[in-house]
Amino acid sequence: MGIFFRLIAACFLIFFLSSAAILYLAIENKPHVEKTVDITPEHIARIKHIIDNHRHKTQSGKIATVSILPEDLDIMINYLTHLVVNGRAQAALGDGEALLRLSYPIPGNVLRGYLNFETTFTDANHFPLPQSIRIGSLRLPEYITNRFTQQFLHWLENNHPEFRAGLDALQQIRISQESLSIVYRWKEGLFDKASKIVIGMPVISKQEQARVLRYHHMLINNYHFKSRAAIPLSELLTHAMRLASKHSINGNNPIAENRAAILATAFHVLGLPLKLLFPEVNNLPKPANLKVTLDGRDDFAKHFMVSAAITAYADTMLSDAIGLYKEIEDSRSGSGFSFNDMAANRAGVRFAEQAIASQVSALRIQKVMATKLKDTDLMPTWSDLPEFMSESEFAARFGGIDTPKYQQLMKKIEQRIAALRILH
Repeated sequence: MGIFFRLIAACFLIFFLSSAAILYLAIENKPHVEKTVDITPEHIARIKHIIDNHRHKTQSGKIATVSILPEDLDIMINYLTHLVVNGRAQAALGDGEALLRLSYPIPGNVLRGYLNFETTFTDANHFPLPQSIRIGSLRLPEYITNRFTQQFLHWLENNHPEFRAGLDALQQIRISQESLSIVYRWKEGLFDKASKIVIGMPVISKQEQARVLRYHHMLINNYHFKSRAAIPLSELLTHAMRLASKHSINGNNPIAENRAAILATAFHVLGLPLKLLFPEVNNLPKPANLKVTLDGRDDFAKHFMVSAAITAYADTMLSDAIGLYKEIEDSRSGSGFSFNDMAANRAGVRFAEQAIASQVSALRIQKVMATKLKDTDLMPTWSDLPEFMSESEFAARFGGIDTPKYQQLMKKIEQRIAALRILH
């Protein structure tokens, strides 16, 4: 019996020492990737160009190719890593292979340091597969990498039919120094199937879906909005945030409640059906046919809520880049570059930042919203700001978005926003 216990103790010791050795090899003091996260209007424009090309030129059953530039792939992967795990990532393309590096700060106080991942993907018959994985100083043997990849893909195919549908549409992924080329056969309804994958992600979980639907039904059934020609955004948003306060008092997470209230309100302001977000939910009532205005203008309400929703569910960087891209595009072919639209964008961003910054901040915003608000509490003074400028007029007056004159006016707008009652 004594020998048996000694064997058990030896096994535990070996297991402990092995685990400690793995942790020692895997965890490092410094991140291997320390690059900044940056999204510009030019990146948004290139992504939009890819989407437009697919939407206008691709027919069901036809083979199409999407080519992603190395810079865009690197920016996209770094941004998603920052958004999902607060890490940093780097991607580099070569002929027939891609190198992916990722640095992830270990949360909490028990273990301190970084997990640094590095893997090389090489071209295969269908799509690139990882050939080697390194975690810190620990390199996984190739047979373990291959086995893990096979098991993971098998699990996805068996547990997520939408993933199988994506694989069926995917013909090939080719890697070169110039681009990552995705060859696919488009099928009608593939977007709907793909969106079901998004529903299962932490950003829009089933619990989050239930929250958003709660605010959606409240806004539809609210008698205050019946048979009115126009409704101020301050009134619409106040009703949504009061419901958020009620559920927060009952023990729910105020940040999650604010997010859901902002998203549902944005869909109502835009007049979009929630079916776009939740395609699997049956009998979803459409938003009420409301004209929502901010300081008398419905375009301000749209700018404010779109920016707020993007900030609430992604981050400020993406919202600012999209807002600035929209104004640059308007200066070229639309209504013109408008600093008052930029003011509405930034006001929406700042509101959402405060609504989700922390539980204390989320509850404070709810408390402010419980008082009688006016649109001028959401939107800064804008009547003296230049608007409807063509690209040539904008260039003549301001030179560009990196000039002191442009930055000076944006600073003035930020100061006005900072003084809004909603932020105090």
